[in-house]
Amino acid sequence: MTVEKRYQVFISTTYPDMQSARQALMLPLLDLGMAPMSMDLHSAETNNLMPVVQRMIDDCDYFVILLGGRYGTLSPLGLSYTHREYIFAATKRKPIVTFIHDQPFSLPAEAREDSREGQVRRDDFARLLENKTLAFRWRDERELSEQVAKVMPDVMRQHPAAGWVKSGSLEKSAGGETERLRRRVAELEKEREEWLSGQRTPARHLARGSDRVTLDYSCNVYEGGDCKVAMASCELDWNRVFACVAPLMLNPVSEPVMQKALEDYIARKALDDVLADFPKAHAVRNVVLAGHAFNQIKVHLRALGLINKTSDNDSRGMPLWRLTAQGDTAMSQVMARRR
Repeated sequence: MTVEKRYQVFISTTYPDMQSARQALMLPLLDLGMAPMSMDLHSAETNNLMPVVQRMIDDCDYFVILLGGRYGTLSPLGLSYTHREYIFAATKRKPIVTFIHDQPFSLPAEAREDSREGQVRRDDFARLLENKTLAFRWRDERELSEQVAKVMPDVMRQHPAAGWVKSGSLEKSAGGETERLRRRVAELEKEREEWLSGQRTPARHLARGSDRVTLDYSCNVYEGGDCKVAMASCELDWNRVFACVAPLMLNPVSEPVMQKALEDYIARKALDDVLADFPKAHAVRNVVLAGHAFNQIKVHLRALGLINKTSDNDSRGMPLWRLTAQGDTAMSQVMARRR
């Protein structure tokens, strides 16, 4: 049985200069079965609304940034509200798509930054988005609509989301078939795991124990009165990496839980990591482990036979992982205190 799904997409942009462009962006999203949502943050009291905005972003399936000629209203952190929304969406691992105006200098004066500092902030933000997100350029609203209609179906295929269905659309008769398919998937997953166990490289040839690994991450660096987004890296040995996640995996856990445990540990020493580039830094916040770094950890611990993927998924459809019997023994050796 086919169930029609809907997806929530949060649109982050400046106000009121981008009203008409936002309308051009929303129409193709609605045609794709998406429910656009946003909140205009432009008054003096908007900082109090950030927790509400963050909950909206956390609930959405996709995150879209529409950048015109303005950086936007500055928050007390020194970043625009659009910039802060982007950082929060990135920490939540939301699929992020950016549409950047290709000729901001051609926009009306009220749609551009009126100071040199504002223009520099806007251009720096545009470069950051091009480097960190799936970014596309547009020149007018017609081209913007065409870009959205062309790009978003590919994004939905490459980053499938849980979405939601209308209450009552699932028939009870589908329950038995769903359960049968779930059992079959569990059987196939078990067969696959057993086959892969026999194909793995012998652990003696792999880095482990006190061997070290370099992990890249992004973070917010506070230096004086400024908050800057920076890339940094740290070195941990494999025992420490494993000790960060192992206790959580006695029961199946999702990948975001594993990643958060690693990020919490890295955050404790992140200030030392950034001092070479930011000698006056006094605090580091919002540590986000790079995707390739987390994937390296996940694959390596699996290759060592310490963790494996279960047949279950979390509420967002992401796989759950747990310790193997070998991983349980290794955890005791690494973390239990000797007399």
